[in-house]
Amino acid sequence: MSEGNTEPQQNVIAIFEQHIAAVKQYVPADKLLVYEVSQGWEPLCDFLGVPIPSETPFPYRNTREEFLGNTR
Repeated sequence: MSEGNTEPQQNVIAIFEQHIAAVKQYVPADKLLVYEVSQGWEPLCDFLGVPIPSETPFPYRNTREEFLGNTR
């Protein structure tokens, strides 16, 4: 992708958003967790009905900077 061409990225984002919408239509809301890893343990553990690990920090890996560093 050239520096000024954002069309491929916009297409990928649109496809991703369509997929998420389709999943939300298909899966009952009480059975679906829409989750962003940046939210950490709490929403994930609440959804699964398990305690938040007190001794285990949430594994933040593959930050944007790390990801971009690995793909260039």
